[in-house]
Amino acid sequence: MATKMRTLFLLSLSAVVLTAAEKKIDLTREKPGKAPATFTPMVGTWLVAQDGGEKVIVVDGRPWMASKDNPTRLLLQSARKLYGTRNEELMDNAKQFAYFPVAVLKGVENFSNGSITVKFKTIAGEADRASGILFNVKPNGDWLAVRFNDTESNLAFWEFHNGVRRNLKFSDRAKPIPLDKAAWHELKLTVDGANLKAYIDGNLGLEYVLGSEPVAGRRGPPHEDLYPKNNPVLRPPVAGRIGLWSKTDSTSYFKDYVVDVR
Repeated sequence: MATKMRTLFLLSLSAVVLTAAEKKIDLTREKPGKAPATFTPMVGTWLVAQDGGEKVIVVDGRPWMASKDNPTRLLLQSARKLYGTRNEELMDNAKQFAYFPVAVLKGVENFSNGSITVKFKTIAGEADRASGILFNVKPNGDWLAVRFNDTESNLAFWEFHNGVRRNLKFSDRAKPIPLDKAAWHELKLTVDGANLKAYIDGNLGLEYVLGSEPVAGRRGPPHEDLYPKNNPVLRPPVAGRIGLWSKTDSTSYFKDYVVDVR
């Protein structure tokens, strides 16, 4: 009997540990029309909205279209709150950020291994219709992102370094991923050491090994910033903040953001 009780106790303890490792972002207390309290908007217009009977986070790309020379004041103020007031490298890169709205999750300062899952629904966008997960965010403003683009019907890993975004890998262009634009879809990123995988609606769509040497493409030799020796954000392990990512005038809804740390 004692052995059985001990086994049950250990099982229950394991369940507690597993539960504690998973963080689901609760939006029930968020206020529609206001900036989310659970995320820090760094670039772009991020608000809480009501979608039917539930609250969601929306990135609204319309202000970007109205003023493509987007002010960087929000980025600078938010960066100072997160990283302090002497982040000159981030300030130098600030103008480039205006093309990529990002919001950083509060309460997770360093994500390295595990999974990040979010549900998204594309609402609008003329130049772009992109929704993504931000990760490996460095104090100087460098980051990685995985995104789905409704215009191109594909997945992609992107890196941002020295104020410029460059592609790491696209999903198979010969096999587009058509999605119902009026429906919710699930984007999932898994990080296992240097191994990155992206899933859409439960289906594996893209894999990448962080630290891989780039190869020449149709346009010639890779840019020097795509070599991990020149770019810290491309060197494993993943270690940094996480959040939500978008592009230019995309307008998307997000909900059910879940972080599972391993």
